[in-house]
Amino acid sequence: MIRAKSSGCGLWLIAVCGLFPETALPQAQDAGPQPVFRVSVDRIQIGAVVRDAHGHQVKDLDIADFTVYDGNQRQELTNCEYVELRTPASAGNSSGKVDPSAPPAPAGRQLSSDQVRRTVVFLIDDISFHATSIPAVRKALKEAIESGIQPGDMAAIIRTSSGNGSLEQFTSDKNILLESAGKVRWRPESRANPGLLPQVSGTVVGENTGQYLVLDSTNRTRAVLQYVIEALAGIAGRKAILLISESLLTGTTYFYPGGVTDVGRLVDKALRAGVIVYALDPTPLSSLTPDAGYDLTREYVAQNGGSGATMPDAREAGKLLTGYTSRAFMLLEIFRAGLRALAEGTGGRMAADTDPGNALIGFTEDVQGYYLLTYRPRSPERYFAAKDADPPFRTLRIRVSRSGLRVRSYAGYVATPDRPDLAGGPKDVISRALFSPFSASGLRVEVASLFTMPHPALPEIHVFLRLDAHDLSFISGAAGRHDADFDVVVRTSGEQSDSVEVTSKTVALRLTDRDFAEALQNGVRYRFSVPAKRPGLYEVRVAVRDTGSGQVGSAREFVEVPDLRKDKLAASGLLVYNERPRLGDLDAPGIVEVRRFRREDRLTYACQIFNGKSLGGQLRVVRDGVEVMTSQVEPVANGDGTQTMRGSLTLASFAPGGYSLQIVVAGVGGKAATVSSWSDFEILP
Repeated sequence: MIRAKSSGCGLWLIAVCGLFPETALPQAQDAGPQPVFRVSVDRIQIGAVVRDAHGHQVKDLDIADFTVYDGNQRQELTNCEYVELRTPASAGNSSGKVDPSAPPAPAGRQLSSDQVRRTVVFLIDDISFHATSIPAVRKALKEAIESGIQPGDMAAIIRTSSGNGSLEQFTSDKNILLESAGKVRWRPESRANPGLLPQVSGTVVGENTGQYLVLDSTNRTRAVLQYVIEALAGIAGRKAILLISESLLTGTTYFYPGGVTDVGRLVDKALRAGVIVYALDPTPLSSLTPDAGYDLTREYVAQNGGSGATMPDAREAGKLLTGYTSRAFMLLEIFRAGLRALAEGTGGRMAADTDPGNALIGFTEDVQGYYLLTYRPRSPERYFAAKDADPPFRTLRIRVSRSGLRVRSYAGYVATPDRPDLAGGPKDVISRALFSPFSASGLRVEVASLFTMPHPALPEIHVFLRLDAHDLSFISGAAGRHDADFDVVVRTSGEQSDSVEVTSKTVALRLTDRDFAEALQNGVRYRFSVPAKRPGLYEVRVAVRDTGSGQVGSAREFVEVPDLRKDKLAASGLLVYNERPRLGDLDAPGIVEVRRFRREDRLTYACQIFNGKSLGGQLRVVRDGVEVMTSQVEPVANGDGTQTMRGSLTLASFAPGGYSLQIVVAGVGGKAATVSSWSDFEILP
């Protein structure tokens, strides 16, 4: 039984019992009749796109026109068929404009499996963007959705920064996609941070050029890419990922002697899932020459390791200036190399230094069909049965006999057979719900997660969850109560295998008339904590299932847990909430779980500081990389060795839109440590 406590701003759930039942969760999309892709010892199926000299797809080839080489060995094809993805009706609709006055379709709108022709994911690597790229990305997404997404398409927008809320789901409704596109914002933790906000985590390279490449951030992008590809494997047919990113450090080769590279593994997963990746670098076209903001002294000091002379002489300054363009071009190519290797390795294309909107529309037009080629590998025991060494990467080459044609396909695969198909039992269905990057939309779920450490306990991740009570199946209970049950599964996973925690509960709501009315007004809020055994980046995934209806909602977030060993200065997550509860405003309650406010609100913030002495703090409010406010914050001792940075600000002078709030804490002294904690929030009109 659960105890419910009225807090003045939503119903708090503070005690639960029971285990998550083994009941099936509905999938986002039924498996359609389209072909699947396989890698096994007796059958390999791959997709290929063939175009003529004018860029038009060629659809009339047969099995005799293709020659496939696996490694350097020619293979005998057993099947060749062209699979049409765009119906004539969708191909003829080129405008695809959305009527802004039209009422939105229900959030759960889905096409049946026989209606879906194309599956497209816009993967927005927002933790790679410069602030100046955000307007172009939003505009490009809008153009691609309005003109590129056609009837019969299922599409989703996924951000690498988070997957919070019902907007990151598969849908055929352009209004939902456009709303999600409008949520793309600059992130303070971006590896393209221009130096406005201190970067205090990860390994930073290239700082002398003003370009920040946080390697931990690249790992995070690669992890989300893998999640999306693996999730798409459960959907039949050919799928496309339109990756918008400004950098991906995965290298340019798919294998090395005795092993497979990161980009090679991604290509292998894409082949098995039937996924083609298109990459777009939205970085504005540049002359690659220094501008007025170029800090020659800073670059000189950085290149010399911060030692020696702090000012370059005329000769050294000349070298730096004359070599600027070549260095900038080299770095630009390094940033893009992984994007190009991934796109070309899956049979897709990469676009850069061009109009982003036209590029995305061109990508969607490219996904109109493909050849499904099947062959039985010769002597598979030679490379599928490797036991003492890593499985080799098998390169693939496809040629066509007709002159003037070009073929795009996969660079190869890792010589391990597919795992057996799962039986689809309850545990497997629950696992898919937890691991999928796509939000289930049956329940409106909003989540916020942050690191904290109740003294003297071990570090932990605190999870704040809110459900829209209108989505729960309430029935009349005893003594006039309103009863509803829902199941919660939370999985937190760190960078180490022993950092995984799974929490599962069944929550029973037994509400009086007063509590029921409050729940409908403000939502149902549920909080809990899980231990964080090691420092590093954690992903928090939440799945909620209403017992009565079987509807499911899900969300995910990333949390960074600092290293508190060796008395290092560290900060907890940043709490952001309204000073006074806003009753009855589901859109902008201004609570920790839902950081949306009105302009008449007063925003309160607080974070905990560990291992700090003689500290000074600064509050920064940033919108799309532009600092709009700054003020000083004084720490307050807590009596347990920690300190708290706390304050509030009125929002009346802020324009509606998305913002980032950051607390920067530094010790007093020239080489004192600096840490920061930040949170996003939104102001509604």
